Amino acid sequence: MKTLLPKSKHSEEWALYKLGTIRVIGFFLAKLLRNLYQGVAINNCGVLKLSKAMSQGPVLLLPTHRSYADFLLISYLCYSMNIPLPIIAAGMDFKGMKFVNRVLQNAGAFYIRRSFGHDHLYWAVVSQYIQYHIKNFQAPIEFFLEGTRSRNGKSLPPKIGLLSMALEPYFKGDVPDIQICTVSISYERTLEEKLYAWEVLGVPKPRESTSGFLSAVGKIRGQNYGQIYVNVSDPISVRDHINKRNEPNWNTPSFRFTLNEYEKSRIHSLAWSMVSKQQKDAITPISAILMSALSVNKQLTIEQLVQYVVLFNSVLKKYGTPCLVQDETIVQAVKDCLDAHKLIIFPASDESFNLCQPPISEGADIQILAADRLVLQQYTNQILGPLINVAVFSIVEAKGSQESSDIINESLFFAKYFKDEFILITSFTQKDVASFNADASNPMLKNILGVLLQPFLESFYIILHIISMGFSTIKEMQLQYRNTVSAVLAEKASSFPEILAIDKVSRHVLNLVTNGYLRAVKTGNNTSYQQMGDVSPIVFRIECYLDERIKRFMASHQQKIVLMQSHL
Repeated sequence: MKTLLPKSKHSEEWALYKLGTIRVIGFFLAKLLRNLYQGVAINNCGVLKLSKAMSQGPVLLLPTHRSYADFLLISYLCYSMNIPLPIIAAGMDFKGMKFVNRVLQNAGAFYIRRSFGHDHLYWAVVSQYIQYHIKNFQAPIEFFLEGTRSRNGKSLPPKIGLLSMALEPYFKGDVPDIQICTVSISYERTLEEKLYAWEVLGVPKPRESTSGFLSAVGKIRGQNYGQIYVNVSDPISVRDHINKRNEPNWNTPSFRFTLNEYEKSRIHSLAWSMVSKQQKDAITPISAILMSALSVNKQLTIEQLVQYVVLFNSVLKKYGTPCLVQDETIVQAVKDCLDAHKLIIFPASDESFNLCQPPISEGADIQILAADRLVLQQYTNQILGPLINVAVFSIVEAKGSQESSDIINESLFFAKYFKDEFILITSFTQKDVASFNADASNPMLKNILGVLLQPFLESFYIILHIISMGFSTIKEMQLQYRNTVSAVLAEKASSFPEILAIDKVSRHVLNLVTNGYLRAVKTGNNTSYQQMGDVSPIVFRIECYLDERIKRFMASHQQKIVLMQSHL
């Protein structure tokens, strides 16, 4: 067996294919999947189209990234369905796992840094490696467009570095076209649900190691994780999306090729389009609906839960992808889901169920309460993600805005400032408003979506206050945010412990940079953010959707902080 590129100091990081290793991995993965899951549902039509696309030219395979299991699952499905195994871009973290690193490499993984920084040589080496496979197209290239695992159950803004590398051969004229196939993976229950909750609270993730991996497998074996849903989209032609490209200059060496502004903007647009498609095509697990319903209605019977599944499915058919369940099996599907989540959903009596979510009380550990609610939010976000525009319509209408023009105006505000938080959020048209009035008229549905959106509004509100106080680095903002939210929850100014998660801070800061309110200033390896515009109009705009308790608390808290800063 030899490497697919000439020997270099990076050769130990490149992918290999060893059939014996692949067969062993396939055997053990099959046993593990049968042990943990009730089944894996995949659309065969999408698989057949993917297989056909692979025979026609280079293919990029872009799965969602919700779990460590994602890339193993994709490789296993390709192996079991007689499709060429992909070349997988894996984080350098996995290279430190003794034995496992070599096993993954022998199954097609290659290791890259999560950030290239200003290392132009490393960028060139990785770029050449990816483009080698694009130009020879013996196997699809697989990477995660979001750049990292989503720890909150919804899609993240795309990172376009690897996509730019992969599309360069098309712009240089080395290949006539590249096909892109997105794969949306949904889990009835996520393997890392507790781990994710603590990570978004700021607790560092444990370092990847072989002993840790084996220990984790031992802990989860025998548990019920429900169903996995894999939705393979129809391949999309890059040529159809970006049909304008310059004539190739054969006299220019490939390492001197640079993308022009038009090409960069089209890649950026394509990346957002692909991640939006991933979010919309993700099959909604039943657990997302049950958790959403129970988070608002503290106790529900099986019959009531079934009604909520039917209700949300009717809306998801238009704005997302509904649960994969038939009318005649829906009751059993709900019972199976309840069994998979018996650590979160408890029977309140013989006929009803409720969530194990204690209220905020004096002396309670806020971190533990927040972690429990963040586990819940991982599932409710799988409803809020595809139905975000319906949720915005619901809260705007509940505020008293009945005129279409007012609703459209408010939708522009939300689309502008929450684009990095919700991939599918858009401004409304008259047609959209009419559609929402027809499809989302049920008051129970609107109430649930409004409640699910509320923590995101409160988090943004607090972040805006922190920025207005003059905190300039992400680390400073996150520390002040954590302290402020802890005080908010201790004073019972909010009913949502999940707002303690700090992952939203960086996304909102980058959004405010895009919208001109902040400017990033790099000094060495550090980045600070200077305020370029007054954020108080945004604060005023968001306040009308918030509870009076948090508004009073933040006004008082900001005065105290400003007073303390004046004495320093």
